[in-house]
Amino acid sequence: MTNEAMSLYERLNAPFPYSAYQYDSFGDRCYISGQSVTERLNKVLGVGFWKYQGLYETEKIVQDPNGKNPRVKIYVEFSFFNPDLKEWVTFIDVGSEQVKSGMNEGDATKSAITDGMKKCASRIGVASDLYKGLITWDKQKQAIVVPEHYHAYYQEQGWESKAPHSSHTRNSRKSELTEKLKNKASALQNQMKSAWQELAGSLDGFDEWYTKKRMEGVTEQQLVNWLNKKVQEKRNAASA
Repeated sequence: MTNEAMSLYERLNAPFPYSAYQYDSFGDRCYISGQSVTERLNKVLGVGFWKYQGLYETEKIVQDPNGKNPRVKIYVEFSFFNPDLKEWVTFIDVGSEQVKSGMNEGDATKSAITDGMKKCASRIGVASDLYKGLITWDKQKQAIVVPEHYHAYYQEQGWESKAPHSSHTRNSRKSELTEKLKNKASALQNQMKSAWQELAGSLDGFDEWYTKKRMEGVTEQQLVNWLNKKVQEKRNAASA
């Protein structure tokens, strides 16, 4: 189907490239980045024909009853210009983000606003299949599973309909990194652990965070620099 024959909703809700879908092991959910949503909105609605803002007066910190890290919640206002109605249409939805180890409240608020923007965008079609639960994670195959009808669209677009690397390769890489962390801690890894301990008060979650970041291609030196920056920010805030 050509773009001209597709409705506005269909164009907004068209499948994203397979590689755009990600899996969050901490939240046990599939998601798509705020940047991908922004690009879809710009492409379909046009730059300047949509906008969003966090309603900071609604922001609050919610403590987890099970003792996990608290969450930032904030309402987000999203508007887009409807060319048929010739007026702006507005939605409001809530975004949230857990304040993870090494993350300050400001970073969590930014992520929560992006989360709210994505939820609002899904109400006009963008990545709505994600929120319907149609895109899932296969734990056995360690791969994201998209609806069957996506494959015909991918073929039409000339896109890959599966991850470029097999699940075996990914699993082997993950096992290799985890084993390296457990059995052969480098000087950089020791620096990371020390910084993490100072930020979080314990090493809980460090192994999972390290493995995930290394799988994403982040170098150990980059991780050390990021953690040291967070430690310095924490010290500065404490002495202010």
